[in-house]
Formats: sequence, structure tokens, C-alpha cells
Amino acid sequence: MGAQAATLLDAGGPVGDVPAAAPVAGSLQLTGPEPYDLDRVARSHGGVGLAPTAWDGERLHLHDVVVHRDLRVTWSDRAPDEPALRWVLALDDDLTGLWDACDRVPSLRWVRPLGAGRLLRSATAWQDLVGALASTNASYVATRRMVASLVGEGPFPTAADVLERDLSGWGYRAASLRRLAQRVADGEVDPQAWCDLALPDEQVLQELRSLPGIGPFAAAQLLPLLGPRPRPVVLDGWLRAQVDPDDFAAMGRWAGSGMLLAVTARRGRVSPASSG
Repeated sequence: MGAQAATLLDAGGPVGDVPAAAPVAGSLQLTGPEPYDLDRVARSHGGVGLAPTAWDGERLHLHDVVVHRDLRVTWSDRAPDEPALRWVLALDDDLTGLWDACDRVPSLRWVRPLGAGRLLRSATAWQDLVGALASTNASYVATRRMVASLVGEGPFPTAADVLERDLSGWGYRAASLRRLAQRVADGEVDPQAWCDLALPDEQVLQELRSLPGIGPFAAAQLLPLLGPRPRPVVLDGWLRAQVDPDDFAAMGRWAGSGMLLAVTARRGRVSPASSG
């Protein structure tokens, strides 16, 4: 999450291109942990602004599926897969390790009571992988434009679909995206396999870093999107100006996740001083 994404997420208004309302074909009610704040989860990182995902302040739009603040789900076409939705919304994540680590840092003791730390995911690891590639050395506006050029008006394309798309708007990243899509389409790389929490974090990081166009920062931002894994301490210039990593050393492997939570708190999403 860079400065542009953080500013937009904190502004309180819509994030992403909110689609026009469509007739409702069906609905279901999800259950979640207590507490659970869909606004906090939706604004957890800039991925919510990447097509076909958008947040209007009350509803999370996922192409033709809409998730409401009370976790009621409506759709205009086909019924969504409920386990997949629970994955996207991080409803079943066990964050005990993160919360225990946050309790060791006085300024983060608000995290557990508010149930914070859940990250909005894409429906597939492939989609998050493409979003991370698009964010490498790019402004948030450019990242959104690149992803939108792939998606158009439809759902997120498969790797095979990407190989048929015009990637001219991706600039120098087009070559990396094409190589990445080819490897996934050929079955050489299976991004979804990294969501298996039995795989060690370091192994997943190494495999991510071996991918075309994915450097240390992109790999670090991807890791917690592949399940409730800790974010490594890897800083870009903007994040380095916001936090001192030494302040979170007591969190051990969760220090990188704690840094992002601290940045969120200081930017007005919650007041650490009010949480004791």
C-alpha cells in the first residue's frame, strides 16, 4: 500500500469503479466472527480498488456479486461459491498469532478487541498475483488502469485469457505478465497451491520471488493474501518514512504486519490512545 492508495482508502468514500445497480437474482446470509467490520476489511489494502472489485462505503462489489455491511450477499447472475466468499472476506482466518504479537506492543493493543488484521483477498491467488505485478514501481492510478485494461466489463481473466489480451498498456511489465500467464496456463506454476498453510512461509516467499516481475516488496505484500500469514519486514520509500521497524521487533515474525496496522491507526482509522 503506497501513499496514493492509503490516501484514497482513508478518505472514506468509494474505492474503485462502483458498477451500476443490477437486478437481484438471489441472496444468502454469511456469518462471521465477532467483531467483524467489513469497512475495515475492504479498506485493508489497495486491492479493493482494482477491477472488478470496488467498495462504496456500504457494499463490496465483486463483479456481479455484492457483499453488504451485515454480510448479506446478493447477486445478479449465478449464486457465488460460499467457501470462496469466506476466503475473500477472511471470515475464517485464525489471527491468534498476530493478536498475541500485537499485545506485546502497547500501541497495537487495540487490534485484538477490534478484530483487526483481516485482509481482503481476491477470489484466486492468480488475481492477487497479477495485482501485485501491476503495482510494482507504479502509481496507484497506473496500477488500476493496467488491471482495468485486462478485466474490461467481465470477471477477472484466467491466465489463458491474459495470453489473448492486448498488454500494450502494461509497458515494460507486459513481458513479465505474459511469461507469468504462460507458466500458469501451462500448469508449471499453481498460485492457488501457495494458500496451503502447511507450506512454510519462507518456501512460499522464495517461490514468489522466482516469478517474473515479482521482487521482494511485491512478494511481501502477497504473502498475507495467501492465507493468514505474516507480512515480511520489507519497506518501500513511503512506508520507510512512516514507521521505525525497531518499534515492532517484539512482534517477531509478525513485525511487518504490525507496521502496516500501525500506519493504518495513525492515519485515522482508529485512535491507539483510546484503546488503553
